[in-house]
Amino acid sequence: MPSQPDPNRICFFGDSQMGSLRHALRDGLTEAPTDAHVEFWGATGPSFRLIEWRDGAVRAKDRALEMALTINGNGRETLVPADFDTVIFYGARFRVTEFFGPYLHWIDETGQVPSSAVLRASARTFVAFTRAYRIARELAKAGCNVLFVPAPFYTDGITDIDRQGRFLGIYPGAARATADHRALLWGALAEAAAQDGITIVPQPEDTVTRGALTHNVFASVEAAEQGDTGHKSPAFAARWMQDVWPLTQARAKAA
Repeated sequence: MPSQPDPNRICFFGDSQMGSLRHALRDGLTEAPTDAHVEFWGATGPSFRLIEWRDGAVRAKDRALEMALTINGNGRETLVPADFDTVIFYGARFRVTEFFGPYLHWIDETGQVPSSAVLRASARTFVAFTRAYRIARELAKAGCNVLFVPAPFYTDGITDIDRQGRFLGIYPGAARATADHRALLWGALAEAAAQDGITIVPQPEDTVTRGALTHNVFASVEAAEQGDTGHKSPAFAARWMQDVWPLTQARAKAA
């Protein structure tokens, strides 16, 4: 009998944002490639800060280790680069809204766009500031194919996001951003990450509304009751994965 090809070993690493993806997979809203072996690893809430890169692997301690073992379900105490072909960072506290808000507001106020030099320098500083990104950089150095699905834009219509002190209250010009403006900023982040061998997967344009928010249709099931503008529905995860799965296949074939 012909030998079976090795599976495409994929690990999703992240925080509570992975919950919507796991539900999407469970409910058949999205499907991994047929040749894929998929695992999850990470921690939720403040415990995510207890995960670090140390001694050639991603390691967790205390409560974060308990969470990682529960989320993984395969007894995997550490995330070792050699164990996976592709690691997909999902959410992982990479809050791109903090990068988009100030720039989109500035573009609206001035009618200009930042120079490429300014954007390059700012994007490099921004990505390096994020703990999970620094872990992703180490995994890429170790030979993993690394994709990064950032934390999504806030959900519209859940709280008064235009109120003083809220996102659009601070950066009202962001509400008037165009697809071209978003593409400019996504491009700057992607260019910065590519220098470290990391592929950033932008939030799909058809999920975006009001400049830099996520359509309310993708709100999590109890978003209104909990005032949750961060987490999204399984349908949202499934939509983003339409853009992610092909990248895992292309990278696996190139390896």
